[in-house]
Amino acid sequence: MQETRGRSSSAFAFGALLLLCIAYAYLESRAFGHEVAIPMYGYILAAVAAFANLLLSRFSPELYYHNLRLIGNGVLALVTVIAAVFLQKYSAYHAIEFILLAIWLGSLKSVRLVITFSINALLAIVFIVAMYATDISGFWISLVAVLLGAAVLLGGYIGYLTERARRMLFLETEINKSMTNRQELWAFTLIDLDMALSGILDFKELIALLKKHLEPVIEFDSYILTSLEGQGPKPVADKVEGELFENDEKTFWSEDLLGKLTQTRQATTSAEHETVKGFLGMEKQRFTSYRLDVPVFNDSRLMGVISLRRDSTPFDDLDMIASVSIAAQAMLIFKRSTRGSAMVLDQTVPDPVIRPKKSEDVTSTTTLSSSESKDMEVTDHSFAEPDQTLVPKDVMNTLKKEEESAKKTITLMSRENADKIAVDRYRTAAVEGEPLSILIIEVDGLSKLREQDGDQVAYKVFAAIVKFIFTKVDKEKDILGRYGQNGLSVLMPKIDMNAAEKFAEMIRQFVANARYKTAYGEKSATLSIGVAAITDDTGDYGSMVKRADMALFVAKKNGRNCVKVRL
Repeated sequence: MQETRGRSSSAFAFGALLLLCIAYAYLESRAFGHEVAIPMYGYILAAVAAFANLLLSRFSPELYYHNLRLIGNGVLALVTVIAAVFLQKYSAYHAIEFILLAIWLGSLKSVRLVITFSINALLAIVFIVAMYATDISGFWISLVAVLLGAAVLLGGYIGYLTERARRMLFLETEINKSMTNRQELWAFTLIDLDMALSGILDFKELIALLKKHLEPVIEFDSYILTSLEGQGPKPVADKVEGELFENDEKTFWSEDLLGKLTQTRQATTSAEHETVKGFLGMEKQRFTSYRLDVPVFNDSRLMGVISLRRDSTPFDDLDMIASVSIAAQAMLIFKRSTRGSAMVLDQTVPDPVIRPKKSEDVTSTTTLSSSESKDMEVTDHSFAEPDQTLVPKDVMNTLKKEEESAKKTITLMSRENADKIAVDRYRTAAVEGEPLSILIIEVDGLSKLREQDGDQVAYKVFAAIVKFIFTKVDKEKDILGRYGQNGLSVLMPKIDMNAAEKFAEMIRQFVANARYKTAYGEKSATLSIGVAAITDDTGDYGSMVKRADMALFVAKKNGRNCVKVRL
């Protein structure tokens, strides 16, 4: 962008200089003819150089030292004016010519102010010396000196404005670039949270792990955290790290701060100072650090606080929003883990089971919230005998018919096992130069369905979707694996990105239009799918998965029930 703007502004500057030099050459020929032709030829030379530089800036793919060419061409025109004053008798139009060229030089966007101002000031002095050498009266010399001084200052002011605009543009570009990078890190962190925090049942352990996931998104020097559970109005710290908090002897979280966090449910920022003795023993405030306090809520209850400090720059809006969203996502995962644990311990809730093909096979049990460390067998007809006190009697016959018509089970690998095979397939594709794509699929609303109708209904919908996908993939090459609690991944060797996207759109449309019969009526679901493929810049299998993860994140942000591709 900077090069494009530099090329455009330099072409405009050379065009303006070309017109000025042609006008000056014409004026010289009309005023003096060929008696003193050196200035006229100098202007013609400057005009030819400006025209050549104009073509070079406009059509060349490279800029080729455009700053030096601008300064050189401008200095040539200014020196020609001075030569005209020295070789001819001074005329008023000479001062006008110099003033216009000085303003032109000062208005160059791509040349620094200190350079243009110095050149204008130096050549203005040379102009005055040339006037003095031609026996011009002191009055005219003084008057012209004032005019040239004003022109130099005006050119400097214009140069200041253009350089300030250029610096602001650069800073804005860098800030936008930094903001984009931080937003991507924020998105990746939200994705990684589900894998890192699933299964954690201790809140203090959870809140301690949040610090690790805040680091990539928010810059901070020190942090302190507390779990408010069981503590009074003045909680103590569970963990302190960094010098900015270690020497703090006051209460870390006042009642006012806790009240503000509870009411707003948003992060708060502040600039902290300490009182020190100054001149003659007078007390003064000295800045110490910037602080960010992040509340951690469980529904409407404030469960803990994470406080961050740094002494470089204030925390901005993105820091506040990202920190709260990460804390909220962590609490959602924590609630899901604790709820899943309670469901496993509650023996009154029937767990889905895998129905064997033969009566002598051993029956295995699993829940949808079980760990991904084991492979999972799924089928769209696999439920344990329901508890008579939980399921209405009028659905018993339907359940029995479904059990009698149970079909062949499908093995859905755990993520760990699927990744082991996928890494090997990725290396083979990279060596052979073959296409390879991956789909990361999440069933939208499955968690809500589980909360409303129970694990059995959610399991049946999930199993039916997996079964349909299994019927559409290549059983010999493609790899199906668990991905998160509500999703799966499909690795597709020898399939490029376009074909993978079409396949993803096909299964998305089918699932969106399908209805699934359960003991509690017909249910529906949709899919959010992220697609990525191996490329020359992919790096490794993990980076390809992260791009598919990011595409899935974008799909969910765009309203779900859609397919997104990450190049």
